[in-house]
Amino acid sequence: MLAASSKLNSQMEAFNENKTGIMCVTLSVCVIGLTTAAWAVDMDTMKKKAETVKGQAAAVKKEGGETSQSAKDMKAQDAMKNAGETKTEGMKLKDAAMGK
Repeated sequence: MLAASSKLNSQMEAFNENKTGIMCVTLSVCVIGLTTAAWAVDMDTMKKKAETVKGQAAAVKKEGGETSQSAKDMKAQDAMKNAGETKTEGMKLKDAAMGK
């Protein structure tokens, strides 16, 4: 009876060791799975932020180009206005010189 009891105890200990090992493996798999999921979400967030920054940079570049074009247009308008004023001044001088 003592031998059977001893054998049963050693089997129970082996089962408990296997059970503990299985629980550790299961816990490790869960932790790795959650870590991987959190990493994937973090990477997705970083990707979205990068896309947002790229979009903002493109918008700034576009606005810069539009501002540059507006400045060029304003310079052209000013040049035409100045040319018109110069022409008027020239005509006045011509008229004064001719005595008209």
